[in-house]
Amino acid sequence: MLVCGPTVQNYMHVGHARTDIFFDTVARYLGYLGYKVTFLMNITDIDDSIVKGAQAENMTPDAYSHKFANAFIHDIARLNVTTITKYPRVSDYIPNMIKEVEGLIAKGHAYVVGGDVYLDTTTVPDFGGLSHLSAEELTLRPIEITPKKRHLTDFTLWRSAPDAIQRWESPWGVGKPGWHIQDTGVSLTELGPQYDIHGGARELVYPHHESLIAEAESLTGEKPYVKFWMHTGLLTLAERKMSKSEGNSVLVREALSKFGASQLRLYFLLSHYREDMEYDETKLGHLDEEFWRLKEKAKKIKEGSSAYPVLDGHNLLLDPFTEAMDDDFNTPQAIARLIRLVEEGAAQTLVKRLDAYCDSISKASAILGVSVFD
Repeated sequence: MLVCGPTVQNYMHVGHARTDIFFDTVARYLGYLGYKVTFLMNITDIDDSIVKGAQAENMTPDAYSHKFANAFIHDIARLNVTTITKYPRVSDYIPNMIKEVEGLIAKGHAYVVGGDVYLDTTTVPDFGGLSHLSAEELTLRPIEITPKKRHLTDFTLWRSAPDAIQRWESPWGVGKPGWHIQDTGVSLTELGPQYDIHGGARELVYPHHESLIAEAESLTGEKPYVKFWMHTGLLTLAERKMSKSEGNSVLVREALSKFGASQLRLYFLLSHYREDMEYDETKLGHLDEEFWRLKEKAKKIKEGSSAYPVLDGHNLLLDPFTEAMDDDFNTPQAIARLIRLVEEGAAQTLVKRLDAYCDSISKASAILGVSVFD
């Protein structure tokens, strides 16, 4: 699985955290089911915002992006996101991107105008399939306005930028890769022409994820490029989308100074991943109190069980929890069933029953990434 990671021009905010916590939970559950999970999260370190930020701090773009990439990985660890296998930095894959662009040109899916290269979306019959937008609807949502393009929905694969600070040599002159080819440069190199899950926020469906499909499938001829696309809803603050550009973001490091990682994880997982949700620190404070009471009950269950409970066979108590997770990763229902396990376990007195509840609570909380027994 690959999840779209950050553009490292600043510190991570809680909007990113919601998405990353959810996909960490997906990976945890797949691991529990017995799958071997390779989980990549790419780090975008090529962007004009990085150059602008570096200039403001009198740093090179490379040093600036490394600073915030390292901060991101540190914040991710503090959120108890543990399943990510690798953080590929897109700048390490420039030669791969150039080869991909050359391949798309050779196959008639891309064209050169001066030093710019565009993907010809009219050569992709099912372009718009992921977003369920018709060709006419797509033309009403052009992303790059330029007279150089043949069609409104065509997008940049390589951009001429001879004077840019971030620039590389290519067969079309000095320039830099477009946004979308950066991700396929990583994914086709690391995961091959097909993989199982690609995730990110819903706002990435078009144009980003639609463009990834067009690039990869046009180049390799393999379909589907990704078997399952999963998108999280938006996180809002005061009913406005949370983003750095809007100036209304709450940094993860700020949130963690007030609340524990388990509380933040539970808060985000209490909404279904596809739904939009509002960031509300008052509700987070109430959840903090509720979680403390839950931990007190769980502590008594563990104290009454065997020191190291070992259960043979299938633990039926966990079935309602896994049924919720099997239902499109219904984490709100899964959390309700974890709470029920704690409530029921607190009423038990037999050691064997306590062992079973202790086992099921431990596994469920580990899948959710929360520390119930700490």
